[in-house]
Amino acid sequence: MIIGIPKEIKNQEHRVALTPDGVSRLVADGHNICIQHDAGADSGYQDSDYSEAGARIVEDADAAWDADLVVKIKEPLANEFAFLRPGLGLFTFLHLAAAPELTEVLLEKQVCAIAYETVQQNDGSLPLLAPMSRIAGRLAAQIGANLLQRENGTPYQGKGVLMGGADGARPARVLVLGGGNVGRNAAEVALGMGASVRILDANVESVAQLRERFSEAGEACDVRFSAGQLMFEMLSECDILIGAALIPGQHAPALLTPSYLERMAGGVFVDVAIDQGGISQTSRPTSYSDPVYTEAGVLHCCLPNLPASVPVSATQALTHATFPFVRKLAMSGLQNAVREDRMLARGVNTWDGHLTHQGVAHALKKRYIPFKM
Repeated sequence: MIIGIPKEIKNQEHRVALTPDGVSRLVADGHNICIQHDAGADSGYQDSDYSEAGARIVEDADAAWDADLVVKIKEPLANEFAFLRPGLGLFTFLHLAAAPELTEVLLEKQVCAIAYETVQQNDGSLPLLAPMSRIAGRLAAQIGANLLQRENGTPYQGKGVLMGGADGARPARVLVLGGGNVGRNAAEVALGMGASVRILDANVESVAQLRERFSEAGEACDVRFSAGQLMFEMLSECDILIGAALIPGQHAPALLTPSYLERMAGGVFVDVAIDQGGISQTSRPTSYSDPVYTEAGVLHCCLPNLPASVPVSATQALTHATFPFVRKLAMSGLQNAVREDRMLARGVNTWDGHLTHQGVAHALKKRYIPFKM
């Protein structure tokens, strides 16, 4: 199989979809790997590393996309739509619930698109989303702490509250909405910085697990079952709000309105769920070139590719998770691989012009046609 690795073009996206070690193993299996010039440079891998592993270095995106299977990090952008074609296999993060235009193009071009974020195990867990969610959660706490500072490198001024407080000064109050991989890791980092943390989750079992996990933190971490009135009350004492709620494949749950956010005026809101549309009516995607804006009196940071800022760590973590699936797709071929592997089958979003993921179809109000195993 010919596998193409284009250089990512999303704003400040520094990750790459395959490491030289992964390339070497695929080449040993008999596959041809085409990787665009400098695709791995920001993740610490030079063209020479890939060529020594057996890849062919190509100058243009056209050549990297001229493959049986294209493996990426982020969804195709508008100026990449021309590379899409019938029968092309695409394996990447897609987040189609928040991308109706891309969905239409994938359907029109009859692309066989498998999304990392919807590859799902029998227990409902998301093995390819998980490593990036953990990193995003940790970064969310760090970014929130920085934006809370009065001088934080942006044109906007934070409250001037230190995460861990000081003698005679209270610590920052952090509210995390959602206790999955993002929320747990955000809470751990915030607690490690000395903040006072509250976590709200809508699943009773998750609440029990979170309470056990953070039991040693004592009063510094309060885990509650999510309820609208409770969240409304907690926001009035919130310095940093981290949006971490997720419904696999679907639009993120709409939890916040401007009137809710006004209760934490002057605070910082990091919406990690923005790649699935965000949890607030006030959320809209930002970029590392222009990362923040103020609405309802609250500083918003809604970066859809948070882990891109730590590409060395993020590339290693993501490719460790994705490589076995890339190898399976290459060895068996797309059709056989998704029919043999239920996890991959659940990850199929579009196939032969049909929308094959129920969550995405529900979010976009489009016809759902199950993938035929």
